[in-house]
Amino acid sequence: MLTVNYITRPWFFDISVEFIREFKKLVNLNVIIIISPENAGYLGISKTDAQTYLDKTLKLEDVLKGDMRDRLNPYFEGANVLCKFEQHKESSYKNALGWLKLLNKYPLLKADLNIVETLSLADWYLLFKLKRKNIYYIIHDPQPHTGESRGRVEVINKLYFPYIHKFITYSEFSAGLFRQYYPAYADKVISFKMPVFTSQKVEATTKPKSGNKKIVFFGRISPYKGVELFYDAAAQISKTNLDVNFVVAGKAQDDYRPAFLGNNPYPNIQIRNHFIDLEELSEIMSDADLCVLPYFDATQSGVIMTCYAFNLPVLVSDCPGLLEYCFDTDAFSFKNKDMDSLVRKMENLIADDTLLHKNRQQIAGYAAQNVSLINSNLLLSDLSGAEIT
Repeated sequence: MLTVNYITRPWFFDISVEFIREFKKLVNLNVIIIISPENAGYLGISKTDAQTYLDKTLKLEDVLKGDMRDRLNPYFEGANVLCKFEQHKESSYKNALGWLKLLNKYPLLKADLNIVETLSLADWYLLFKLKRKNIYYIIHDPQPHTGESRGRVEVINKLYFPYIHKFITYSEFSAGLFRQYYPAYADKVISFKMPVFTSQKVEATTKPKSGNKKIVFFGRISPYKGVELFYDAAAQISKTNLDVNFVVAGKAQDDYRPAFLGNNPYPNIQIRNHFIDLEELSEIMSDADLCVLPYFDATQSGVIMTCYAFNLPVLVSDCPGLLEYCFDTDAFSFKNKDMDSLVRKMENLIADDTLLHKNRQQIAGYAAQNVSLINSNLLLSDLSGAEIT
């Protein structure tokens, strides 16, 4: 049986745990989670605790507590999981010392394969030690989103890409973008399917569903996500549909302040401008009839897979990366940045319970496929054609 290292950070936790849960059954799996005080909350670790763990490598069971440990145990049980604690944007020298210490203590360099989900400029020592090993690198966004700068990422790509054996994306559209932007590596990319984010659904006490329809926007409030378009559409619909409720749920990006955050005159449009924890997420999703993703650009979307974990239909803009996971593009997609198209599609779904019911059946069918097992077998099949160094 192959021995594999999976190196990730909590930013990608929702998607990585789905893959880990299935892949650990097929290989001897080491998981290394690189944690800083800024991202420790994704694992239920307080910032204070994370600071006390800095510069240490600990077993996962030694840092997870209570309900979080119970919830995540099925995803990791059977794998050897290490938590490497470091400062966010740590210096290269200190980062190298951390990896030197970890690699001297644990025989990770003997692995047959290394799956790397994230790299920083400070990780040069790790890549130096792995450069003659098989490395598969997961690419989530081959190009920057609207309003984002990627100068630092491009530097990383130029430095590290020559040492990568294969690249993994989570949509065919993303794979196509990668080939377009990095033609020198076009023959080295494979495409996974996005798994339903089952880890995002927790059992929580919820109120009985109200009789009114509820439509939500969920996720980080960023320029490229089109949240202002959603708000304007909700405001327009509210003029003739007072019994429809709308929710904008998610924390705004620090440098982005849409006007409705300071002035929302509509009582049926609720703004929740803060980090949404799993209990609140369950409350929002369980009471919703539809989620809207008016993204201006997207390679894929974790929000779609979070909604699908709650069997919640999603209306998306016609970005190809979103349409790839839309089961009825006629009813559940609209023309990108087009207010009239968005309002028309929202009103149609508000009025048609049959469409919503059919879409829930399609979501359930996709969830039953065990996409992460399919991805695991695809990777092993790809690897079997490569020489193990």
